[in-house]
Amino acid sequence: MRVRVARQLSVRARSRCRALAIVVLVAGGVIAVTAAPAYAHGVGGVQPRNDETKLLRVAPHIPGVELTVVDLGDGLQLTNDTPHDVIVLGYDGEPYLRVGPRGVFENTRSPATYLNRSRIPMSKPPKRADSSARPVWHKVSSGITTTWHDHRAHFMGSEDPPNVRRNPSIRRVIDRWTVELRTEGRTIRASGELVWVPPPSPWPSVAIAIAIALGVVLLTRTSVWRDALATALALLVLSDLAHVVGLWNATTATTASNLRESAYSLAGVALGVFALAWMWRRGAESAMPLVLIAAIFLFVAGGLADVSTLGHSLVPTTFPTVVARLLVTLDLGLGAGLATAAALRLRQPLRARGDERSESLARSERPRAGYPGSQ
Repeated sequence: MRVRVARQLSVRARSRCRALAIVVLVAGGVIAVTAAPAYAHGVGGVQPRNDETKLLRVAPHIPGVELTVVDLGDGLQLTNDTPHDVIVLGYDGEPYLRVGPRGVFENTRSPATYLNRSRIPMSKPPKRADSSARPVWHKVSSGITTTWHDHRAHFMGSEDPPNVRRNPSIRRVIDRWTVELRTEGRTIRASGELVWVPPPSPWPSVAIAIAIALGVVLLTRTSVWRDALATALALLVLSDLAHVVGLWNATTATTASNLRESAYSLAGVALGVFALAWMWRRGAESAMPLVLIAAIFLFVAGGLADVSTLGHSLVPTTFPTVVARLLVTLDLGLGAGLATAAALRLRQPLRARGDERSESLARSERPRAGYPGSQ
């Protein structure tokens, strides 16, 4: 009786695992759809690209006034540590930003105030925006540093320039830009250029990821499958955690934005650590659903959503670009391999149980000795 109850409980548990696996696969599809555009290899909305924004000169140089390119050219950052205001001029030469000891102010009558709220403007400035009107200043912060999108300093085309399309393997200057600032009656000119940086081919990284995935699956079909599974999961967790760290400090995004856009990866890391702890305490077999969930999260958030990294020359990360691509490759390969291995391990007990049922049914249908038909 106890054996029968135990078998029933085991059947129910495995059925729940199977149902959980199906739910996880569906959830993985949802994550793939929602995470890819939101995460897109970059906190703060910074995307991998092939055009580099270079600041060549700021003249005249004024001590305490510093202008830098940030977020792979998505923004310019101005710091004014002097007792005088610095005015950033807009696209029509109108006062746009004011940075000084009283804080940062924006001119609500400047069209640039509205055009610069996104990297690619989606609408025209409101009617009240008039570059010839007297400035109306609105305080946005009490600091001495501000960062803004400046469409003069990054590539605005929807497709690569014709000379780049003809030969994308050559590094070349595709445009030049100038932004003007004023302070104490003097004009400061910041000048730079946009440079096309030839991208690498993504296919070697894709081939490596496939090889890693196949290696993980094959190793988990051998006698050392438990050690292979735990090692692969630990490497996947460390890889994605490093991936998030590299992204975190590579942009000027706020901590809240970083947390929001790294949520899937951080959830996958937490699930991976939990799965490893479960494997240590209760065995690898019982941890398969957790391994499957963690692998799908990390494959999607750290690999699939950032797959564009493999084919772009400039990547938002504090690591060398080669390292950033390697981390994405590991997330893809280890994530796919672990998800496949865990799914196969979840299916194997179900198949074994079906064989046991068939054998038990066959035994029950055999004629017993001493009864008609037993001879």
